[in-house]
Amino acid sequence: MKYSFISQPREEDCGITCIAMVAQHYGQKITLSHIRENVGMGQLGASLLGLQQGAEALGFQARSGQATDDIFNRIHRLPLPAILHWGNDRWVVFYGKQRDKYVIADPGTGIRYLSADEVKHSWGDGAMLLLVPDEAFYRLSLNKPSKAAAILKQAWPYRLSLLQVLLYGLFIGLLSLTIPLLVQFIADDILIGGATHLLPRVTLAALGFFIIKSLLNLVQVTLIASIFQRLELGLTLEFGRKLLRLPLNYYETGHSGEFASRLKDISRINELIVDGAVHLPGLFFTAMVSLGCMLLFYSYRLTLFSLLIAGIMLLAAFTLLPIFQLRIRRLLSLNAKNQSLLVEIFRGAMAFKTTTAQPQLWQEMQRRFGKTASKKADAVQLTFVTNQLATLMSGVGSIGIFWLGSNLVINQQLTLGQLLAFSIMSYSFLEFINFLVKFSDRFMEIKTSVQQFDDVIDVADESPDDWLKPLAEIPSDGDIVFNQVNFRYPGRFNVLKTFSLTIPGGKCSALVGASGSGKSTIAKILAGLHPYQAGDVLVGPHNLRDLSTECVRQQIVLVPQTTHFWSRSILENFQLGAPKATYNEIVAACQITGADTFIDRLPESYLTVLGELGANLSGGQLQRLAIARALVLKPAILILDESTSALDPVSESKLLQKLLAHRTGHTTVLISHRSSVNSVVDWVAVINDGEAHMAGSPADLLAQEGRHLQFLQGLPNLSEEPKRLVASKIAADASSLPGPSED
Repeated sequence: MKYSFISQPREEDCGITCIAMVAQHYGQKITLSHIRENVGMGQLGASLLGLQQGAEALGFQARSGQATDDIFNRIHRLPLPAILHWGNDRWVVFYGKQRDKYVIADPGTGIRYLSADEVKHSWGDGAMLLLVPDEAFYRLSLNKPSKAAAILKQAWPYRLSLLQVLLYGLFIGLLSLTIPLLVQFIADDILIGGATHLLPRVTLAALGFFIIKSLLNLVQVTLIASIFQRLELGLTLEFGRKLLRLPLNYYETGHSGEFASRLKDISRINELIVDGAVHLPGLFFTAMVSLGCMLLFYSYRLTLFSLLIAGIMLLAAFTLLPIFQLRIRRLLSLNAKNQSLLVEIFRGAMAFKTTTAQPQLWQEMQRRFGKTASKKADAVQLTFVTNQLATLMSGVGSIGIFWLGSNLVINQQLTLGQLLAFSIMSYSFLEFINFLVKFSDRFMEIKTSVQQFDDVIDVADESPDDWLKPLAEIPSDGDIVFNQVNFRYPGRFNVLKTFSLTIPGGKCSALVGASGSGKSTIAKILAGLHPYQAGDVLVGPHNLRDLSTECVRQQIVLVPQTTHFWSRSILENFQLGAPKATYNEIVAACQITGADTFIDRLPESYLTVLGELGANLSGGQLQRLAIARALVLKPAILILDESTSALDPVSESKLLQKLLAHRTGHTTVLISHRSSVNSVVDWVAVINDGEAHMAGSPADLLAQEGRHLQFLQGLPNLSEEPKRLVASKIAADASSLPGPSED
């Protein structure tokens, strides 16, 4: 029986690969990227809950459970194939029993046939997922163009140039066939036959053929370089465009090193295509014509011997190919993780230096890079073995042909010139086979890269139908209504459960609650960063589902706690999101947040280039800049999610006073754990475990008993007198501020 098997692109993809195998077993080919979107992936892979929820979203009836000791006695009653938790760190597909062995499909190693004891040993916790397809599964429409069709679409504009390249290759191959014929003529007719007067002419003819061949090669390579430079640019731009359209959760759960690896993959794919386009057509044509000539005009015995050698070379190479592909896949996955580690070390310099984590990071680097070096050595060794086998068989073939051919010459069944010509043709044929062997190794390496590149390209855009949705002006004083909203991250339990809340428009409101209660999730949903599974979110008369994502994000701006700035000038950072913003508007926004004070002290003021991630500014300065950047966009709704947490209370109070004066009549939503922030708002909602616990004015909520008071009063262990002193100090500092700038 043939069992469905799919290799995992990365170690953490074993779970979603298992679902793909089960789907293929039932007749549906589902891409890993589509499964990943429904399962939800952490950086260490998928959980059992995530696999179950993802399988249900794909049309399976999924049931998880834990196997008992008598599972092997009841195996005939289970709906198979099933997914098992294997070795406590991966997932495999269990196909059932074949004779006295149990069939396991491990996405990392292949199909395995194990005894009951071996299965029990690896299936430690007994966790399993049973999948049965229902009608929705068979109604899935996942028509995806093949990779060949996608490449053909990219290459179609250059079809005439590619046809020229092919014709050049065929003509070069034809010219290569003149060499054995000239050698045969020189040996039989000039050296042995005595027609020495023809030697200069033959020499000049050979020289002319070589010159023509070299010129054609030059033209062919120039043409190919031009074509594939444009193809590489097209692939790079396609990847870049996809990178900008990926949903937010893809960035949050992916490895940063993966993206850098994919760009390298594009160059490697292009190099392989160029190499194949330059050499493959000519070698193939030469080999096929040489084979025909050897068989028809020389000796069928020598031809059969050449075919035998070629068959052995191909058999040895293709036997080792699956092992080589597995090693390359593991090596590429390790390389991507190593790049992610280096990026994390660079970005987390302050963290590892202030926590004295250098020794542990150094040990991890040694372990990771040592493992990578070992895997690379294994892959290189296997490549070397494959190439040496091909070279050995090619040498054995040449020696064997000379030995057999010499006997034919001695028996006068071949002339010396024919033997020499046959040897050259046989060498051309075996050279083509040798090229195929080496090319297949590189192709397997690139095939893995193509699969991983395709894995990114296949991810659905965050708003594929955005262009169909209308643009509308969101009112800055309209109420924000959450009506029975459900939201969960893929592979997790619900964060918001039938969440309902009305935030008054045109006012400053605050969302308060314990960490992890869902406040930031609410902000991201409102800003159009996370699609919700059920319910409605309305702003004024508009339902956010009906508006394009671009429209929502232009008018509802979220400033997160962790800011990001590009390695370019302050002015360019502001104009990146608001290209029409004038210098005066940018300065005015910075004056509101107090950023202009430190900008004026910088060497080049607003033209100062920020370091990568804004590393040359403090956290508070970056937060001031981030809020100013949001103000330049003139949003209808502004959301500050812990956006002033790096400021001291006095500076925070000054900033908020100016900001709220500037935002009078416009909806502003604050998320903060500081009571000083929450006390300046007009309205407060208390969020608890994904639900709106209570809402109202600060005065109304202060009059009620409950845990919410710690977010409104703050400093719960202080007496009332120190509290009043702190409040009066903040009020005094705020009263000395200059008046707010005009909008």
